[in-house]
Amino acid sequence: MALISPFRGYRYNQEIVGDLSLVMTQPYDKISEELQQEYYRRSPYSVVRVTRSEEKNANPETDYAGAGGIFRGWVAQGILRQEAAPAIYAYWQDYEIEGERKRQRGFVALLDLKHVAGGILAHERTLDEPKMDRLRLMRATECNEDMVFMLYTDDRLVVNRILQERISGHAPDVEVKDDFGTRHRLWAVTDARAAKKIRDAMVPEELFIADGHHRFETSINYLKECEARAWKPAAPESFDSRMVTCFNSADQGITILPTHRLIRGLARLDVRAFLRASGQYFDIERLDSAAQLWESMKQVRGVDHGFGFYAGGGRRFYLLCLKEEAKVDPLMLAHAEVYRHLDVSILHTLVLDRLLGIDEAKLVAQAHVDYARDREASIQTVNQGKYQAAFFLNPTTVEQVQRVALLGERMPQKSTDFYPKLLTGLVFMKMEIFKPDALDTPGTGP
Repeated sequence: MALISPFRGYRYNQEIVGDLSLVMTQPYDKISEELQQEYYRRSPYSVVRVTRSEEKNANPETDYAGAGGIFRGWVAQGILRQEAAPAIYAYWQDYEIEGERKRQRGFVALLDLKHVAGGILAHERTLDEPKMDRLRLMRATECNEDMVFMLYTDDRLVVNRILQERISGHAPDVEVKDDFGTRHRLWAVTDARAAKKIRDAMVPEELFIADGHHRFETSINYLKECEARAWKPAAPESFDSRMVTCFNSADQGITILPTHRLIRGLARLDVRAFLRASGQYFDIERLDSAAQLWESMKQVRGVDHGFGFYAGGGRRFYLLCLKEEAKVDPLMLAHAEVYRHLDVSILHTLVLDRLLGIDEAKLVAQAHVDYARDREASIQTVNQGKYQAAFFLNPTTVEQVQRVALLGERMPQKSTDFYPKLLTGLVFMKMEIFKPDALDTPGTGP
């Protein structure tokens, strides 16, 4: 069961901040230090100053006092203004991927955290450090500035039709183009009857967390903290709700990109020995170029379980395709069948763990493995000696994500890369909290 509701969001006051494209950013976990500095340069009102503050550069365990002060200052100064009426926000993304133009249509609303029951399904494992970091930020700001990307499936497209009817002929309240060419448009739909229809249509839906597992779990943890303090919601916008963005996977606008693995810090990685050992589980094809590897991976996609391997030194590329007998390896059989049919699970189980000794504990400690989207850039980093090897994956499908989540399994971290990302700064949810303890001050948190 998914209980969603409209809310009085805060949006940037364009009369003060000017060009909205200069104040909005990619999600915090996609912001490198270089991109962080670029966002800081673009505008003194960039949301990066809240969601990816420089405080963390100086102190990884910062309590984000500065970010909290900035956010409250923006509200007090009218840089962020609250909507006059509750709204569900229609959110359209127009983008191009591999030469195809696509549109992803969804909506932003509040999700009731106290009545989610089993209706919110996750598919990826989370790490404690990022959740603690986001919890410190939430304590300091008492807001949702970043969105959680949710999927649901309704073949009738009921919500999309309601939203399309309401926004037809109306200019968007926000329209910006991001650094990757995606056009983001947002409409505040304040019609109470439309909101009720959308709420009713979403009640029976199961929501799958597509992107934002750490943010969602952080909101649950913050809810528990606030309740332990006997704090109470003072408005519909409070700690017992979470700002989410919901997209219908039946609308055909969803794109998942693969996230590749870069290997570092192993005491020794002998490519010949690794390939010999891999032959126990995989049929191995040597290829002379990256282009040949990409084409071979495309051919096996959806037909066989295969991924690419590159280690730099010999300038050789390899396609590894799973042998039938390898599917009954004890490490594989420890998981549900749907998990065993994921390329990323096969890579983590048989290659990273079994052959390279990078087990779950090392992954949780963020040792030996980094993640990348760009294949060509990954090759360059290996050639430059920054990494020992790279493994290239085909994308996971939406259907696979949903099947894994329904069975209660969790994919390895960074198994999916939903594209395009949801812009941070489109709309904010500021929490209103009644705190019986008179010693509490705004922004200090539990």
